[in-house]
Amino acid sequence: MIVSLSSPGCKCQVGDFVMFVDPASDRKADLILKTKTDLPIGFPLSPEVVAGSGEYEIGGVRVKGMSLENEANGQTIRTIYAVLLEGVKLAFLGELQDEPDEESLGKLGKADILFLSADSGKLKAKQLTSLIKQIDPKIIIPISDKTAKLLAEELGQKVKAEEKLVIKKKDLDKEQIVSKLVWLKSGTK
Repeated sequence: MIVSLSSPGCKCQVGDFVMFVDPASDRKADLILKTKTDLPIGFPLSPEVVAGSGEYEIGGVRVKGMSLENEANGQTIRTIYAVLLEGVKLAFLGELQDEPDEESLGKLGKADILFLSADSGKLKAKQLTSLIKQIDPKIIIPISDKTAKLLAEELGQKVKAEEKLVIKKKDLDKEQIVSKLVWLKSGTK
């Protein structure tokens, strides 16, 4: 799996399968996840777009979306996702305004790789590290440089920005990785 940031959002690719999460515009992909969706939702959505809660399977990739009721308002809904891609469990929290409730986190479960952002400034460093402990990822990928710097300081990890992350399930299983911060350069790809 190749992971890179595509300002805003991120891109995960396995072979010819491409998934974007929160892309700036509608990009060509096999799967597009939207953690923040403006209301009203323009139905019907394209078959590759997931915007909201439910369980989906697109191109052999399993997706579970959980609505964040405490972040919904009349203009938008927010959704967190658990994705199983090539045996690797990914968790996408998007740009959280508040800590997800216990029920949503329970449905999300543990993750191999956690993607999150704290650019709204509403969640403090201690709240982010508490979330990370609950989700217990092997790898943490901040979706912004600001979040990467904040987490590097809070977690006490020295990291430098990389273009992309190339990872396989066997690498995650083989190595004793625990909450390793990976800072990916923001850019348009």
